[in-house]
Amino acid sequence: MKQIVTLVGSALAALALSGCVTCAGDTEPCLDTDIPITSLEATYGCTNTPRQLSTSLNQTYTVIRNQADFDRLVTGSCHPQIDFTKYDLVIGNKGSMSGSSTISYTYLRQCETDKLILLVTFRAGLTNDAPILTYHALVPKLAPAETVEVKVEMKTN
Repeated sequence: MKQIVTLVGSALAALALSGCVTCAGDTEPCLDTDIPITSLEATYGCTNTPRQLSTSLNQTYTVIRNQADFDRLVTGSCHPQIDFTKYDLVIGNKGSMSGSSTISYTYLRQCETDKLILLVTFRAGLTNDAPILTYHALVPKLAPAETVEVKVEMKTN
């Protein structure tokens, strides 16, 4: 009986220790890393980009890595010369059942998968129009083969 108790105890201890996900063998839990981003508003003085910028994308996104692609793919009242040595532009659009009052962004590197993820959250406005809203983020320059996954969430107030 003592052997069974010892065996069960050892199994539980092993399960508890292996259940903790760590990065690179650290003893600390693996945590996602928030990465600061900026926008065309903050860096280049653009205004109302959800309605003023336009892309021909059909409710999806792309990563723009140079000025020529930006000039070709994006139209609107604010069309700055972006410093593509410092940033890449993640831009996309999403249909909405109502107008949007705010957009918030979270950009992070997921620890377990090492993926870059841009979380875009639209908060519904008071209007009943059904616009196609453009979202964007200037992210730190990506490596040539590096990609960003975008997740869009529509929330009501």
